[in-house]
Order: sequence, then structure tokens, then C-alpha cells
Amino acid sequence: MITFRPAASFALYLVVLFMVGIGICHAQSDALSATHEMTSNVNEAGKFSEEAEKKPVKKTNFVVLPIPQSNPALGSGLTLVGLALYNPNESERPWISGVAVMKAGSSSMVGIVQQASFMQNRLRVVGGIGHADLDLKFYGIGTAAGDRGVSIPLNQVGTGGMIQALYQVGDHWFLGLRYQNVHLKSSMDLSQLPGIGAVIPEADLRRTTASLGPAVEYDSRDDSFYPSKGTYAKANLNFYTSAFGSDVSFRQFSASWNRYWQHSPGTVVAARVATCVVGGDVPFSDLCMYGRNNDLRGYSTGQYRDKAMVAAQAEVRWSLAHRWGAVAFGGIGSIGPSFGELLQQKMLPSIGAGLRWQASKDYKMNVSLDVAFTKDDRAVYLYVGEAF
Repeated sequence: MITFRPAASFALYLVVLFMVGIGICHAQSDALSATHEMTSNVNEAGKFSEEAEKKPVKKTNFVVLPIPQSNPALGSGLTLVGLALYNPNESERPWISGVAVMKAGSSSMVGIVQQASFMQNRLRVVGGIGHADLDLKFYGIGTAAGDRGVSIPLNQVGTGGMIQALYQVGDHWFLGLRYQNVHLKSSMDLSQLPGIGAVIPEADLRRTTASLGPAVEYDSRDDSFYPSKGTYAKANLNFYTSAFGSDVSFRQFSASWNRYWQHSPGTVVAARVATCVVGGDVPFSDLCMYGRNNDLRGYSTGQYRDKAMVAAQAEVRWSLAHRWGAVAFGGIGSIGPSFGELLQQKMLPSIGAGLRWQASKDYKMNVSLDVAFTKDDRAVYLYVGEAF
């Protein structure tokens, strides 16, 4: 029997917003990246739904919701999302099935995500597939190329998928594997590349990349949506090789560390450090990109790309009266041809501020509006949840 329970409807709306809102609002440069973001948010939505439902979900609940979005890479647009929560094995963590359709200017995207839990919630599986047709800009490779700010049109059409399984190995630790596969077709005028100082092999314009590698997470936060204390860290090491169906062989490592402190009853201090390193025959579309995953806000994803990236930022979050809040943030980082050369590269700073409106006092879910400033530009972000 399928029902929609009014008592749980608002909680479900929040789950939908969190599941897809962040992933679409901060859309990446290809279908796989966006799908990966959505699957990560489904995982977070599962944690939230445990708290929101208070008891195992026994009936299927549906919700459909439009979400406005804005980011410097794609501009303004709208995402339509749908979600189903159900519990076939009476786990503490409901299963989630979701779909999202995004339209922003001439860019579009569709994604499907699935979360499932087994073995009394110790084994958590999340996966998704997505298709995207994105009109972007290509600035070249390296800090100097990003500084010039000269770009050529880049269209990317891709279909990608990923699946991740994590098993709980301690109070806050999860360990597992992640597989991902994406077919990406890039279109650009190669004759314009000398003008931006870039050399891209024609073979890189049509690639299938596939990888398998370990994934680890640590999560001691007191709340998934608005943490005031604790740590959330994760790391992935992806091996791309023909054995897994990839056209090219290379390695990709990414990691992030978030820490939260309660400074006073109405003030939270948050910090984040993120890094990315790739090595081998890396296609230009798989290089580390500054600005991805909000590292850092103010930079259009893809303007700065290279084989290594590091970004550190801090944010102060204030709770004001009548559901309103404010944030101030700042950070710095760099990209470079290798991890060892990052400190020798030009630093890329960012500062900004934002407003928050609390959609639910019970579940601490915010609608966020940020304005970020870099040395040469500024950007406006509208999304659901927190930046990290």
C-alpha cells in the first residue's frame, strides 16, 4: 500500500532539498561529478531521515519539489526533484530512491540515485546514474591560464554512474569500495587552443573512464544538517585502468576534513581542508578543479585546473532572531602540476558572507544565499543546506 503521510511530509521535503539541492546547485563539469554529488547527498539524507522519522518507515512516501539554483559555472536555473522513502527490510535507515531534472540556460541534466541499507544498517550502499549536456568554458590548464581569464566555449555531453558500498568498522568509521564509469564527449574548437596556451589531444575529446578504489569515511558530527561539534572526513583513491573498462590509465586521490566547534549558544565555527591529486595519463576533464565542492566559493569550477589542488577555509555561523542567520567565510588555496609544488604556486583567496533562513527549527535545515569575492571576480550562490 502506498501512502503519503502528512505528518512526515515536511521532513520529506527537507530530505529532497538536501538530497539534490546541493549537488545540482554546485553542478560540476560532467555527469559523473554531478551524480557523485547527488549520491553523497542521498547518504546524508539517509542520516537525516533516521532522525526525522523517529521510527522505521513502514509505508512508501512520495514528494515532488521544484528548487531554484544559481552558481557561477551554469548560472541560474531550476531543478525538479522527486523522492520516495520506503523500508523493505525494516532498517533504522530508510531506503531512498530519487530523480532530478535540471535546466539552467542551455545546460541540462538528469540523475537517478538510490540508497539502501543492509545488515542492521552496518552496510550502506549508495549509487546513481546521470546524463548531462553542459555548456561551459575552458580556460586552459594551470594557474597562469586561470589568471588570464580568457576562455573558449566547451560543451560536454556525458553519461556516468557510480556505486559505493561502505561497512561500519567502528563507532564512527566506515570503510568500503567505490566504482565509477563515465563516457564523456567534449566539443571545442581546437584551433582556438593556442590562444589560451593549451594543448589538448583530440583523443581526449571522447573518453570512457572507469575506476575502482577504496573509500573511507569518519563521522562524529552531532547533526548532519547543521553540526555544532564533531568531525566529518572522507577520502577516496580511484584507480583508472583498462581492467575496469577505462580508455586511459591514471590515479586520482581526493580527501576532505571538516571540523565544527560550538563557540557560544548562537555561534558555530566551521573549518574545512580539501585536496586532490591525480597522476598518469589524465584527461583534461579529470584534472583537479578549483571551486569544485565549494573549494572555494567565488571561483567558477574549471577556471583553475591542474594535477593537484588544496583549499582551506573557515566559516563563522550566527543564529539570529526569527529563523534568520548569517555567515562570514574566507579561505585560501592553490593548484599546481604536483602536490609538492602547491606551496610554490600563486595563492587563490576568497572571502564572503551570506544569509540563512531556517526552513525547519526541528531539523535545522537552512536555505542559503552567499556572495563570495575573489581578487578579480564575485559570485552568488543559492542552495539548500550548508556549504560544508
